[in-house]
Order: sequence, then structure tokens, then C-alpha cells
Amino acid sequence: MSFVSNIFSPPKPPAAPDYAGAAQAQGAANVETARVEGRMNRPDVFSPYDTTRVTDLGDDRFRLDYTLTPEYEAQRQKQVGIQDAYLDTAGRLLGGLPQETFSLASLPSQPGMIDRSSFAEVPTMEALGDYANRVEGAYYNRAVGRLQPQFQQQEIDLRTQLINSGIPEGSTAYNNAFAELRMAQNDALQGVAADSIREGQALADAQLGRATGLRSFQISDAASRVAEQERMRDRQLADLLLQREVPLSEIATLTGLPSPTTRGGQVATTGLDVPATSIAPPPIFAATQAQGLDAQRRFGTETAAYGAQMAALGTALSSDKRLKKNIKYKSKSKSGLNVYEFEYNWSPQKYTGVMAQEVKKVKPSAVFENIFGHMMVDYSQLDVNMERI
Repeated sequence: MSFVSNIFSPPKPPAAPDYAGAAQAQGAANVETARVEGRMNRPDVFSPYDTTRVTDLGDDRFRLDYTLTPEYEAQRQKQVGIQDAYLDTAGRLLGGLPQETFSLASLPSQPGMIDRSSFAEVPTMEALGDYANRVEGAYYNRAVGRLQPQFQQQEIDLRTQLINSGIPEGSTAYNNAFAELRMAQNDALQGVAADSIREGQALADAQLGRATGLRSFQISDAASRVAEQERMRDRQLADLLLQREVPLSEIATLTGLPSPTTRGGQVATTGLDVPATSIAPPPIFAATQAQGLDAQRRFGTETAAYGAQMAALGTALSSDKRLKKNIKYKSKSKSGLNVYEFEYNWSPQKYTGVMAQEVKKVKPSAVFENIFGHMMVDYSQLDVNMERI
């Protein structure tokens, strides 16, 4: 039965790749690669200016020793001497700096707010109204005082003219003439009243303009004085700061050279540009991943082939009752074939299908024997499918 068992045995899945072990191995490889790369990128360097030697101290520690050529070492010594002189001068300047705290006591006080108490007052609207009314009344009274004699003389002249013309006093014509005269006199008085209003308003506006103009001038003049005081104070403050900053700037300039402990000063520069070497660690983890993917791919291929094999055998599978066990009746097909649930003698897998001995009695053309003498059924001629449960 081993041949038959092999046919119906599905492919076994591959063992899972050891990703944890691969990761550890990859980490170790990365560390070792970094060490090798570090050693490769620490060569001794020899240039016309200096020599750089690398000493391995162990535990991934290295020491770099720089040595200038004799002529550049002489220049470095000169630079150190010059810098020492600069530092001595800076020290003397530093000792002469004022030791007291910087103070603004010598400066004039900061100007305060503008004092407007002595400025011209701007009249209120109520005061301007009273002033306009007084001007209107005075203007009107003066004008009426000049018109009253004229009005009296006009009435005398009109009365004389009417009497000389034979128009008696109290007649209609007489009364009409005096009515016209009084209407003209009223019109003149109304004109005087309008002129007095305009005169009062004009004088009130002029008074407001003079007051606001004077106050604006006073504010502008006071602001100019305050601004001038602030400019004077700023100039004095700038002078004080300059007195402090000049010696500090000199000291900063004198001490601004590179430290003599810097590699060779400004002349100790290597003349060689050694390119860095880069190496990659072995792709252990990536190879493990690729191996796992390949195993999964092969398992998928084998599973697909097994499925195809089972599908092919499903159309002509051994349905001999002698090769089956645990047979249970399930149902009946439309053509009257009995459908059973069963297992093959070599496998616990359950299937549903027919018994070849029964099919041979009903449809002999669908039954044939294999080389071992077992009955096979061509399910393509039946209305029943063999199915895996």
C-alpha cells in the first residue's frame, strides 16, 4: 500500500526558517564588518606637512598621533610665540579695564511724559455756543440801532408823499403803502438776523481755530524738546558703551587666534585625501528570508501539483469497496446511485462518492479495472462527484 499511500499523501510544509538565529548571526556579522571597515579606514598617513600614525589600543579603541615635519614644526613654534605675545598684551589690557559695575548714573534722567497743564485750553462746545450767541446779539443790536432811524425817516417820507398826493390817512391806498413799507423793513431785519448768526458762528470758529492751533504748537514744541533730550541721552550712552567696548574688542582680537593645542596650528594640515573604504556585511538575514520564501514557493508548487493530481484522480479514482473503510450511506443521486461517506484504508481523510461494485451493475461503461485488479470509476459519466470532506 506504500505506493497508494504516497499518491494520496499531501506534501508536508517546510520547516520555518530560524529568523531569530539569522538575526543574531546578521548582528554579529554587522559588528565584525564594522570592525574590519574601521581598521581599513584608519591607515597611517604621510604628507609633506605631517605624519599621522594609528595605534590599535584594543577593545575597538584607537589612538592617532600627529607629527609635523621639522620646517612646519618651526612655524608652529613661531605661531605659539606670537600668540603668547598677543595673550600677554590682552592680559595687560584686561588689567586696565574698569572694575566697577557699569552704571548709568552719570547720564541725565530719561525724559518723562509731556506736561500739558500750562498749555492753552481748548474751549468746549458749550462755551463756543455762548460766545456765538453773545456775538450774534451784539451784531444784531448794532445793526438794528442803525436801521431804526432809517425806518422812522422812511415812514415820515411816505406819509408826506401820500398826503401831498391827496391820499387821506386811513384809506385803503394809504394802508397798503404802509404795509409794503413795513414788509420791506421786516425783510431787512431778517437779513440782519441772518448776518448776525453767520458773524457769531464765524467768530466762534475763529476762536476755536486759534485755541487748537496754539495748543498743537505747544504740544509739538514740547515733543521736540523731549526728543532732543532723548537724543542727547542716547549719544552720551553710546559714548559710555564705546569706552567699554573698545578695549574689550581689542582683547577679543588679540585672543582670537586658534589655540596652540590645536593640531599644528594653522600650518598642520595634511596634504593627502585618503578615500574611505566601505564594505558590506554578508547578507545572512536576507539569505535566510530568501531561503524561507523559496521553501514556501516550492511547498506551494507541490501543493498545487497535489491538488491537480487529486483532481485528475477524481475523474477516475479507485472506488473499489475493498479499499475503503468506515462506509456510511449518505444519500441517493438523481439517477438512483447510492452516495456514501468513507475513508481509504491507508488514510483517515473522509470522502463522499460511490461504490464501484454498485456502479458496475447500473452503468458498466463507467467502471474499469487498474493493473492491480481494483475497480476504478469514471465520475465524468455519473451525476455524482467524488468530494473531499
